[in-house]
Amino acid sequence: MSIAKLFVKVFGENVFETIYTGEKHHPEDDDDEAACSAAPDTPKPMKLEDMKLPDQMVIVRNWLNERLNVMESNSSHATKTQRIDMASRLGPEHTICDIDFTSTVRISADRLSLRSQGSFNTIKANVCVYGGRWMYEVLLHSKGVMQIGWCSNKCTFNENSGVGDTKWSYGYDGSKQQIWHIATSKYGDKWQIGDIIGITIDIDDEKIEYLRNGKSMGIAFTKLERGPGISFFPAVSLGYNQGLQVNFGNTPFKYPAEGFMPLQAKPIVRLQKADILLGYLVNLSNVLAHNPACKKKEHTDGKISTKKTVYVVFATLLIEKLTQVLFDPYVIEDKLLPHIINLCSVTNETDQDSILPGTPESTLGALLSILWNYLENEEVKFLMRKLMNALLSTFTHTHIGLDYEKQKRVITILTCICNHTQTRKTYLEYKFFKKHCLALLMYIRPPEYKYMQQLVPDSIAWTEGVGGPKQKYLAQVDKITKATEAIYIMQKNLLILLLTNTDGDELAPSSRKIFISKLRRYVMDLSMEQRPFHSFFLMQSSIMHPMESTVALAFICILIDAAKTLFERELPAAQLEIKPDYFFDGTFEYQHFDRVGGVLSHLRKVHRSDISTHLGPERAHELLEEDRTMMRVGELVDPSMFLTTTNLNNIGIVGAQGPAATFTHFFNPRLNPEPNASPGNSDAESSLSELFDICVLYYYSVGHKYIVKISSVRDEIAALNEVLRETKFYREDVERKLKVLEDHASVCMNDNHSNIVADLKQKFSQRENVFAKRSIELARKQAWYRALALGKQRRMIIVWLLEKTLRTLNASSHLGALFSFVPEVYINILPILLDTVMDFSHHDLHVQFEITDAECAVNAAAEFLSLHSADARIILASCKDSLLQALGTLTCHKAGIRALERSPKKSQSALVRSLLRPYENRAWGQSNWLLLRFWLGDGYAYRDSRQPSIWQGGNQPIQMGLCRSRAKNETHTGLLHHIAPANPSRHFQKLIGQKLQEDEPFATAFLNSVLSQLNWAFSEFILLLQEIQNTAHRQENAVFEPKQLKICSMCFELTVSLMRCLEMVITVAPEIFQEPSRSNSDLILNRVCQLISQVLSRVTVPPGCFQFIVDMCSSDLNSVTHFPIISAALGILLALLRSEIDTDRNPQKVTRITRALLTDPSFQFANLEFALGEIKTPILQQAEIPRGNFDPQTRAHIDPLTNDVRVAVPSTSSKRIRADPPIIKFALSDYPTHVTPEEIDEVRRLIEMLRLKQSLLSDITLPSEDSLCPICCAKPITVIFTPCKHQSCSNCIMQHLMNSKVCFYCKTLIKTIETNEGTVIYNNNEYTSAPTFYEI
Repeated sequence: MSIAKLFVKVFGENVFETIYTGEKHHPEDDDDEAACSAAPDTPKPMKLEDMKLPDQMVIVRNWLNERLNVMESNSSHATKTQRIDMASRLGPEHTICDIDFTSTVRISADRLSLRSQGSFNTIKANVCVYGGRWMYEVLLHSKGVMQIGWCSNKCTFNENSGVGDTKWSYGYDGSKQQIWHIATSKYGDKWQIGDIIGITIDIDDEKIEYLRNGKSMGIAFTKLERGPGISFFPAVSLGYNQGLQVNFGNTPFKYPAEGFMPLQAKPIVRLQKADILLGYLVNLSNVLAHNPACKKKEHTDGKISTKKTVYVVFATLLIEKLTQVLFDPYVIEDKLLPHIINLCSVTNETDQDSILPGTPESTLGALLSILWNYLENEEVKFLMRKLMNALLSTFTHTHIGLDYEKQKRVITILTCICNHTQTRKTYLEYKFFKKHCLALLMYIRPPEYKYMQQLVPDSIAWTEGVGGPKQKYLAQVDKITKATEAIYIMQKNLLILLLTNTDGDELAPSSRKIFISKLRRYVMDLSMEQRPFHSFFLMQSSIMHPMESTVALAFICILIDAAKTLFERELPAAQLEIKPDYFFDGTFEYQHFDRVGGVLSHLRKVHRSDISTHLGPERAHELLEEDRTMMRVGELVDPSMFLTTTNLNNIGIVGAQGPAATFTHFFNPRLNPEPNASPGNSDAESSLSELFDICVLYYYSVGHKYIVKISSVRDEIAALNEVLRETKFYREDVERKLKVLEDHASVCMNDNHSNIVADLKQKFSQRENVFAKRSIELARKQAWYRALALGKQRRMIIVWLLEKTLRTLNASSHLGALFSFVPEVYINILPILLDTVMDFSHHDLHVQFEITDAECAVNAAAEFLSLHSADARIILASCKDSLLQALGTLTCHKAGIRALERSPKKSQSALVRSLLRPYENRAWGQSNWLLLRFWLGDGYAYRDSRQPSIWQGGNQPIQMGLCRSRAKNETHTGLLHHIAPANPSRHFQKLIGQKLQEDEPFATAFLNSVLSQLNWAFSEFILLLQEIQNTAHRQENAVFEPKQLKICSMCFELTVSLMRCLEMVITVAPEIFQEPSRSNSDLILNRVCQLISQVLSRVTVPPGCFQFIVDMCSSDLNSVTHFPIISAALGILLALLRSEIDTDRNPQKVTRITRALLTDPSFQFANLEFALGEIKTPILQQAEIPRGNFDPQTRAHIDPLTNDVRVAVPSTSSKRIRADPPIIKFALSDYPTHVTPEEIDEVRRLIEMLRLKQSLLSDITLPSEDSLCPICCAKPITVIFTPCKHQSCSNCIMQHLMNSKVCFYCKTLIKTIETNEGTVIYNNNEYTSAPTFYEI
């Protein structure tokens, strides 16, 4: 190709045409080099064929210079006119936000993007205007409290006063839909994230107007405050954590208002020059793309060395001129970006197939290559950053309805640009993981609320409470799904492109290596921000802008989906699980995350031999050396730095190792905080494993939070459904009764009665309309959740994540002690994932959810959690707690219970043994809660864990509200006090009974710990009640500390839960209490009877502190009522005496169990009759209680709960105690939803049976006072201690020996305990007798 032909293709003209016609050539116009090449003594002009390359290029250069000079002269008039129009503007040429770095506002490098970290910060521009018509635009990054407008030079602001709060300022707040100028008034639309707000001012006409996405919202202010020296500054006031991006004309306005000038002058000359030069450069790129043979040398008589030389010269010439005008952001967005967009829609056709834009063979790829080859790297990075910012602004801008064409176009352009290898790697290295850029590109924003009202009108919105056409509602949900399918596929393909693993070489890493390295750093920074000490020290976002939970969920789901696709594509035959070696060989870095076995450095020392076996001694030694040389935080961080009064923004650079240093590095310093990716391509298995590992970290840190909010909408809808159903029930009931009244008393009905009836109907209608309106609003919001935010596709993605996480944990568990190296995240994420799969991802609230699509994952979770519920290798407290939480999630659902029942016997046995460990030195509250999940539904009046509603004297069940599995907030909580439907497991009840019956020492230790904790919980509860009662009596209108009330409520709930656990044990393993041959059977039986009698006496009659608290009706103590504790106590008694009640109709003797209960000092029949609401037996003092075989009336009182010896209080009166009538009465029949008539009848039979046994017991001869045990004053003396020879009953001394081996009286070490018959029942193996005098 000749240079003339190339010139025509590039520049569109033939400058050499004059050469062909023989026109005279003037060599004086050429530069020195060209003049040297021309013959000075040749008067005739040279022909093109005779000219050398330098001469030809001189001609081209001169032509281009002349063309640009003419363009500049032609633009002088427009430039002068613009200068005249902007004469009323004062300030620098470049308009930015005027802010110093002592402010608590985060600002971007171009000083146009703002993020407030203070309560209310105000920022002004560095220019002002005093006449004319002006405007600027604002792109919203948040939708909270912000006041945007104009202020004069006389304004002063502070944290309580912003734009519009003073006489000389004017502001608009779209979050409140108000304008502010001293006073406020209603104005405008409610703004959303991504909106572009235009702010105009006409100083001459004294008007201020606002535009939202190009649409005027009307004149906001008129009659502006004016006067000598008054000028107006653009100004914004931002609430905490609010952000926006300002455009003063730095880039083209998205919605320019006609007649209004930008505050920064438009670069007219630069735009014209850039437009023509970029056109030439695109033409040259097109030539290069269509001539792949240009790299080959072609000689034409030595006149043109190669085609490549010509291309290089042309490219150099154009780039030289472009650099003078290209680096203006206005030029980049107005000229460069449109050229790139045009190239993205063009494909170069060849004989075989089409060429993708951005590849080296395409015009776009050639253009990008020219920029990279002829510009400095930093210059190209600047261009790419500005291009990305422009594209991101377009992508995040508010769209209309379900029209995502702009977003699709942005993703298409980015995909084309990223097809270019060097550009793709640059974006990965420097842009995608800054300020959540890539995450924002993966997020699809929902339509505006107004459009959702049109898409889902009131007539189509459906909920169970409101009703409506469900199929039409779901059809609109499908419409949303289909509208977002295409853009989702494009986003996923872009992610997969960024994970390319074939573009690495010996000098540069592949895109996948860079992506994974940057993504891990990004996730670690995010997770660091979630840790408590981070906010404590820094009190603000120190690493980056806050992460929206909606964006985080969208990004993690599409990232997991891309990882899943790559696994299936690159490793189709492999089982997806992370090799356990990666957790201890140093491949993956977890920084501030601990391991399940403790701290990493300690584990490497303890398990050095195991590591050597798996990795070899050399690698084990290297790992230990790495730990020794690791810098510690305490050696680097001076705590006094946090006491400085300087701005926290400056802390970010303290101790930084470079521009990329952040607090994640600062608090987790290592020798190489951010290692660069090594050259070459990465191994498919290791790279995808690391990608999956990062997905787990991301989901655990921030990805799951929005799911909790989504489920809260479902729960609110369900609550509204209950209210609507209840309203309908009562309305129909009232209308029915009124109808009967009207029919039978029509003669007596007057106008007043009719008005009352009409008013009643109106009130019901108003109530129904209020709740229905709110329910419809939530149904619209839920339509988006059903379609995209947490639709079926994302649910299955999370199921896949759960399956592979469990597979990884199982593989690690097989390595024995090295399982301790598993990161804590893999255990802590299990309850979060299980809650999502089994509960939160369902949009219609039911008592039980169908999880057939996740059955395999749930079964795997049940097996793993059962087997590892008490794994000794798991040391970290948070991991132990997470295991119990995950088990709690399973037991809250019928499918989870069945999965546990299907797990292997080894897993079931491990679970039962872990739950029945003694309640000491561990989180026994959650273990007890799990045991109750197996029992709930089978206990006495224990069908629902919710508090029943009091229905005084009624027999009709009322609405019971919701069956919820978990309480929800943004953080994942524990198990206690959560409500779930009953799913009793007879299978596990049987296993628990077998374990307790087979292992007697194990059962004894467990039951003693349960009774001890019950003793403690109830004693603390009663003590707190007494304190509250005494305070209330001492002070009128006493105010109690919420903490004290909360502890009181907690102790009560613990007492009830422990009693229910005791009820279950007695039911499933009655032999422990019934067989006298079992050791400690009498002791445990007596302790149970003592505790239950004492509980009943304290909470029933005579009225005491418990009744006082119930009558207070405190909202903080709403769980403290009679029903739960009385029903639990009755359940224990019925379980103990079940066989006697059912079989012994005509008792002839008193059994061990009955004797233990009736002879307890605290037992009274009135306590049992109280439950029926019909007290018939008088309440007697201690002296009048039928004593059976004991007489404690003159003995010191021994507290049956604590066994403490108290000062004797002699009785001075023998009158019966008459209790004052309580305010709130109690009877089991008042709770028809929780107690059946058969269960009430069982209580009556129990009382009758005990009365008969009491009559038999009263005929027994009473022993003398001297023969009673001096400790309890209730049982006869049966044993003697040696060597001190003191005496007591067997129960008291055996209970005492659980805590001490010395005599209760003289503190001598006990050697043996013998019965009166001489049988040794206890032998102290640790006894050592004192040496005699002769032995000394």
